Amino acid sequence: MAVMEQRVGTERLLAVEQASEAFAEGGFVVVFDDASRGREGHLVLAAEHTHEGALRQMLDHTSGVVCVALPHDRAARLSLPQMVEENTGLQATAFTVSVDLLGPTTTGGSALDRSHTIQALADPRTTPEQLGRPGHVFPVRAVPGGVLERAGYPEAAVDLSLLAGLSGVTTMCEVVRADWNTACHGDLSRLAASRLMPMISVTDLAAYRLAARALGR
Repeated sequence: MAVMEQRVGTERLLAVEQASEAFAEGGFVVVFDDASRGREGHLVLAAEHTHEGALRQMLDHTSGVVCVALPHDRAARLSLPQMVEENTGLQATAFTVSVDLLGPTTTGGSALDRSHTIQALADPRTTPEQLGRPGHVFPVRAVPGGVLERAGYPEAAVDLSLLAGLSGVTTMCEVVRADWNTACHGDLSRLAASRLMPMISVTDLAAYRLAARALGR
């Protein structure tokens, strides 16, 4: 039993490495929540690679409410305040005020416009003055410390990006079924298999980070 558990653990850590490699190359990754909140999942994609075509693909499988997870310090540099003073949301997700990139965008709501905004959030040259508020893209602040401090999707998305050697800024959207209901674990597995997307859990990422810390990485 111990050998089997060790093998499963090794496979899950390897899955995180493979996911980070695919993510670095501009691929989608399915991230699911295996904790008590349920087994819903998100598609995540590096903000740097979120061009119009990729965003259209994401919208084909998700709710359409496109969020962007940002490291806490990145959100601060862009002067993105919390959306509300008192967060009473079910998961207390740290949404900031929504934004649109000013200049190249039109209404801000098209896939092209949103892709410009998302890429700007990842661009270190972007200034707070270049972002109109409110807008059509929903940034979310990840807590410092990532999944080791909060086992949430924003933290998982940022951690995956940082593992991949990228900015930490990550596009994310909840996966839904064809009937627009929340996708269950089986739906997520089928999507990942059909599109050759890596699939990992928030817990996998936390385990990987703990293992890396133990090795001094």
